[in-house]
Amino acid sequence: MSAGFPLYSAPNAATRAAWQGRIDGESAALLRWHQTVQFIDLTQPLEHYFDPTICFIGYASDLGVRANSGRVGCADGPARLRMCMASLPMVEGITFIDFGDIVAGATVLETQEALAVAIEKIVRAGAMPVILGGGHDQAFGHFLGVARAIGSAPACINFDAHLDLRPIPVEGPNSGTAFTQVWDWCKASSAPFRYIALGVQRLANTSFLFTRAEQACATLVDADGFAIDTIDVVMDAINDGVDEAEICLSVDLDVFAAGFAPGVSAPTAMGIAPDASFRRVFRGILASGLVRGVEIAELCPALDIDDHTARLGAAIAFEVALGLLDAQNPEEDTDGNVEMDVDMDMDVDPDIGTDPEGDER
Repeated sequence: MSAGFPLYSAPNAATRAAWQGRIDGESAALLRWHQTVQFIDLTQPLEHYFDPTICFIGYASDLGVRANSGRVGCADGPARLRMCMASLPMVEGITFIDFGDIVAGATVLETQEALAVAIEKIVRAGAMPVILGGGHDQAFGHFLGVARAIGSAPACINFDAHLDLRPIPVEGPNSGTAFTQVWDWCKASSAPFRYIALGVQRLANTSFLFTRAEQACATLVDADGFAIDTIDVVMDAINDGVDEAEICLSVDLDVFAAGFAPGVSAPTAMGIAPDASFRRVFRGILASGLVRGVEIAELCPALDIDDHTARLGAAIAFEVALGLLDAQNPEEDTDGNVEMDVDMDMDVDPDIGTDPEGDER
């Protein structure tokens, strides 16, 4: 770790060892991520990245999960995600950089602040940070770093079974309080709190938490909203919630059903599927050109089955790479505003609201 950058661990031999995989050749059409990824120490001055660039930064901490009485092990998530991303085929036009990890400090808040420093540097350099987690307390460090870099409060879009709006206990924040921290920051900064939670589960949140979401004017789409015939309505809800702000995009892997994502801190028996409906919504958000950072949260390799969850996380990272390319040519409406688009034409009016029932982890 660097003395001038507490809790930061630059890429080392273990980081490089994770990026290994199949080699089919050296021509551009045969390359895989592990053959082109660069390793850079974030304590050094960064050049400005004018070409589409994805910068991986690990959040190797499960302090917040432990404090939230969850199943620990996601501190090992970043390393496993790297291993599962290594053999993905190259996306022509994208540069990949690995900046190493933020490691757990004495407190969750200290660890979040270290991540915020890293994210601010990456965003200011013109690149897209992709946070490899790690407990979902990383979401506040993600938000804080982007907010400092762009000088305003970004909207938070969170694919998650849980609202993560729990009150902050006296002992400090945890993995269930990240968006409460964002809400408090926005109130203290006289900034709008824009929070869109997608895939929310009634059985994973108490009625108290839904009341808090209502008080925060959050936009909620429950798990039933993810169907082919509801995509237009979901995207309209996201557009309204974002209100043209820049975006911090978060995927807590427990949003997916446990059959797809068993290796998480709080598995969800009846979560959403990583199917065409999810992919079209996710791609639509990325295509807006407003996303300034992405995070993949709460992978617990020790609890995974045959890397199902880790490979799902890697597939999401691949979607980010494709989406970053698509965002270079955003579609605009007649008023010149960038619109999220899923290339569909439907006239539906389903009920995508959330009924306040259930219990939270």
